[in-house]
Amino acid sequence: MRTYLGTMACLSVLLVPPSVGAQWPDYPTPGVPRTPDGEPDLGSPAPRTPWGAPDLSGIWESRRGPGGRGRGGRGADASTGAPADGPPLATFFDAGSNFEDGLPYQPWARELRAARMADDQKDNPDAHCLPMGFLQFHLHPQPRKIIQTPEVTVILYEGNYGVRQIFTDGRPLPDNDPQPWWYGYSIGTWDGDTLVVETIGLRDLGWLDVYGSPFTDEAKVTERFTRVNYGTMNIDITVDDARAYTEPFTVRVVHQVMLDTDLIEFVCLENEQSSQYYDP
Repeated sequence: MRTYLGTMACLSVLLVPPSVGAQWPDYPTPGVPRTPDGEPDLGSPAPRTPWGAPDLSGIWESRRGPGGRGRGGRGADASTGAPADGPPLATFFDAGSNFEDGLPYQPWARELRAARMADDQKDNPDAHCLPMGFLQFHLHPQPRKIIQTPEVTVILYEGNYGVRQIFTDGRPLPDNDPQPWWYGYSIGTWDGDTLVVETIGLRDLGWLDVYGSPFTDEAKVTERFTRVNYGTMNIDITVDDARAYTEPFTVRVVHQVMLDTDLIEFVCLENEQSSQYYDP
């Protein structure tokens, strides 16, 4: 039987404590607010940069339940920070799992998702050590590191060693029919304390989630990054892709800060052996 071996391989890595692989030893995260008894005060106000913007910097993991932790690190926050009237929460395997009727697929997109499901998702980019779709990266169980400067915000994804640049230097999105990229072309502007990121130019027929919800090269993605407090960040993601969906939709991803740890080197393609066993 075919299985989603890429995800299983990733999850098996997550079960191994960082110290076993001789990674960086634990090192205290500087500037962490503390409660009177010395514990991290994750509910304290979000930090700000020297230039006055909310500081999104840090190592973050996708929240997977109250108090849930991924590979390790201190500071998992049990609070989602999500208001009762917020967008539906997306999940790693099924981005539309919290929609009453699922995502608003165009007929061909629904059929493609069904075909990918019937094929046990063996062509998911993650299973072949390729860059994942933007939403799958947001939801991946491996963490990500945000490095923020006035001109550009960089996201380093541990999963498949992805790198993404969000330009905040005032440049517009390209209008010269740019070559499609795995991560597209992203610019960011501030709306109060929320970083609003617009992305275009994605590669055609990418995967939103493990179950194969597609997106096309006509998609425009808008992400709203809001650091609710020191320990929690909400990312509201709107997908506007008229080729694949009958209307735009918005989902929420909740990230929690990870303290006293760092990313590991995870180069998926190195000595990759599993794909030869996929059924034809």
